[in-house]
Amino acid sequence: MTSAHAQEPFDHHSPRFAERWPEIYAGMRTRCPVGQSPQHGGFYAVTRYDDVRRVLQEPETFASGRELEFDGRIVGGATVPVTASRLGMMEMDPPASLIYRRLIAPYFSARTVREYVPRLTTIVDWILDRTIESGRMDVVGDLGAMLPPLVIVDLLGLPLERWQHYAHALHQGAGHVKGSARAIVGVMREMRELVAEWRARGAGPPGVCTALLEAEVDGRPIDDDLVAELVFMLLTGGVDTTTAQISNVVEHLDAHPGLRLRLIEDPDAVPSATDELLRLYSPGTGAARTVVAPTTLGDVALRPGDRLFLGIGSANRDETVFPDAETVDPDRSNAHKHVAFGLGVHRCVGAYLARAELVEVVRAVLRRMPDFAIDREALVHRPIIPLVNGWTVMPIRFTPGPRVVPEHLAPLPCRTAVQPDRPRDLAPPDRSSARHA
Repeated sequence: MTSAHAQEPFDHHSPRFAERWPEIYAGMRTRCPVGQSPQHGGFYAVTRYDDVRRVLQEPETFASGRELEFDGRIVGGATVPVTASRLGMMEMDPPASLIYRRLIAPYFSARTVREYVPRLTTIVDWILDRTIESGRMDVVGDLGAMLPPLVIVDLLGLPLERWQHYAHALHQGAGHVKGSARAIVGVMREMRELVAEWRARGAGPPGVCTALLEAEVDGRPIDDDLVAELVFMLLTGGVDTTTAQISNVVEHLDAHPGLRLRLIEDPDAVPSATDELLRLYSPGTGAARTVVAPTTLGDVALRPGDRLFLGIGSANRDETVFPDAETVDPDRSNAHKHVAFGLGVHRCVGAYLARAELVEVVRAVLRRMPDFAIDREALVHRPIIPLVNGWTVMPIRFTPGPRVVPEHLAPLPCRTAVQPDRPRDLAPPDRSSARHA
């Protein structure tokens, strides 16, 4: 399969894909919606909405596990190519994945996130306070790279003073920066050390980490290495895609003053616009699955062991589902059907939190720096987007304003204990429930 360019195989790791992914995907949806690429060990790229949706909702045919054996080959994983270490329950299959999901999900539910929003709003305003008096800011370095790691470290109860260390390693990893593997391994080692410390003293920080420490599966505590892996999964999931989407949103509002004005005049439209912007930019580049039973996708016959790359950004711009798909329309009735957060048993467990972060950022930026303007000569996009699609440098200028967060409410000295909104249920689910989020 070639991407829209003669003789060039599709490769979501290439600089050309980072520059022209909407155009490449549009050509593939028309000419080769399920096409084979020899890159990264060989895989099929799936680009139409209905096909992507089916794969995400059919784990009995399309698996996420990373150690699947077919004809003497070990294949699998939720990325193409597979990452150096397992991504927690994202790379498990039902029923095991759902056991851990049921433990974690209550701490990231819609109700739990609503209760956290006042704290979230304070964190957003505190971050903006750091630059508001100067009239200039780098949206990526001064906002996007700060908010998601601060929030997820706060929610997990990890050492808040370490947020920059975690964020730096995870941002490097998402961009495949040289040396990033070593940094990621270092963070994972730190998670194991923290879990061992919590276990030794008989308790972890209030919230999901202690829930994992105290939980039993099949009558036994969860292994410390797996607890650390799950905490690391939550840490990584809460950082880089949201950072990227903050930059995508600010860039779009700068380029579309009519939409910016509408959201300034009607803040109630921000949530629906946020869904539309998630659909249009899809900060997570894609997902991967492995075929575990003979099947057909589109008109392509697939065999067990075949690898699939799901073009999330392509599915979200499929004109057969989203007419005039290149336009952000806050009134679009089906905007919520985007698959930027995935679907089914592996839908992003932090989706409500990520969406809330984006909504609060847009509201705060438009309220406190409504006349912001990007210095487009200094704007820098990620050179490659194998995992995350966004910008690396985005300088803006705006009319200076006052700080609004009193010193005693600054987020760094304090801690938030997040409680779940329903009791834990560790009973293994029936296979019949596998299609439901």
